[in-house]
Amino acid sequence: HACAYCGIHDPACVVFCNTTKKWFCNGRGNTSGSHIINHLVRARAKEVTLHKDGPLKDTLLECYVCGSKNVFLLGFVPAKSESVVVLLCRNVCANANKDMYWDPAQWQPIIQGRQFLTWLVKVPTDEQQAKARQISAQQINRLEEMWKENPQAAVEDLEKPGADNEVNPVLLRYEHSQQYRDVFTPLVELEADYDKKIKESLKLENVSVRWETALNKRRVAYFRIPGANEGPELRIMHGDELIIRQFNSPNDCLIGVGHVVKVPDNFSDEVGLEMKQVIDTPLEPVTYKIEFKWKSTPFDRMRRAISVVTDEQHGLLPPYIFYRLLGQELDDMVLKCNLPKRYSAPDLPELNHSQVFAVKTVLQRPLSLIQGPPGTGKTVTSASIVYHLNQIHQKKVLVVAPSNTAVDQLCEKIDRTGLKVVRLCARSREALASPVSRLML
Repeated sequence: HACAYCGIHDPACVVFCNTTKKWFCNGRGNTSGSHIINHLVRARAKEVTLHKDGPLKDTLLECYVCGSKNVFLLGFVPAKSESVVVLLCRNVCANANKDMYWDPAQWQPIIQGRQFLTWLVKVPTDEQQAKARQISAQQINRLEEMWKENPQAAVEDLEKPGADNEVNPVLLRYEHSQQYRDVFTPLVELEADYDKKIKESLKLENVSVRWETALNKRRVAYFRIPGANEGPELRIMHGDELIIRQFNSPNDCLIGVGHVVKVPDNFSDEVGLEMKQVIDTPLEPVTYKIEFKWKSTPFDRMRRAISVVTDEQHGLLPPYIFYRLLGQELDDMVLKCNLPKRYSAPDLPELNHSQVFAVKTVLQRPLSLIQGPPGTGKTVTSASIVYHLNQIHQKKVLVVAPSNTAVDQLCEKIDRTGLKVVRLCARSREALASPVSRLML
């Protein structure tokens, strides 16, 4: 029952993680929070049990009213009639007692300052922590990553050859395109491997599924994610591909593959999965296993983009932008163009002095960066720039953004200027409600 990080084994100071089946202490060591809290956060675990030889014996921490075991939602309230404390969920259960055996106003979380309260789990003494294994936050991160592949790994394994993937550090400036490619390609590959490992490890087992038939005659599977009301560990998004198998069947009988058409919302906590092919579902009641299907497309595109852009013979980018991307210092380039007399775009808010300066500067530069805190009008400024680029050059303008929300907001603003806007989106998002649906292709 020794702490998997530092080795402290005092029964009064350690806690068992029910998810990973490992022990951790309530001491901080060299980290900002206690070792058990560090592990729970990184492992996305929530349930713990105390040691049988500790002051409170082998107690499973759970809510007295609803039985929830999420320690991040649990707190305690002293009972009015007895000299005991009651563990209760935050807000709901603490306020749900009609007979008022406790005072909700006295509710306090059992985790404070990133540690369990000392009457639940004692903190190791300074002497115990001084004698324990000294482990840094960086080593903890690496150990947690190793556990995802090898749950039996120990701190000693961190020093073994090949335990750490050494990659070249990212530079501010690159001497040539080959150096840029040699730095970023391995990083993209590492990220792809990590993303694949995480996605394929996510699964739901023994899930009840409700089947319906959509208007297009395809079957739609509806299911709930356990613990969705506590913040689901599985982030399911529209368009994600999931695999459904029959649970506890020979060879994990494949039912089908589908894409997510509905995610939990204010009206229903169900996930809707439209199957790609018309399938026959089992007639008798069965439960299912839900798995994620990993897609390499984003990473393939990144690798291809790095390869093409850094090919000096390709000539894809103008030399000025190419060398700017490498971080090399170049003389500022000012483009000749007929600047507008008025920088505010039609039907958009009037630009202030700094926004006008940004628009004027961008129109005369081949590459620009506009920065500003939220609410400073970057979207309106960007829409104004697009409007003037179209008016000056009389050509189509490609507008991209890092999220669908950002693209929708830009489309909405640009459309108000009177320009013809076409919103491109993934096929999986075509059926979703959007404020710019009328602009979608």
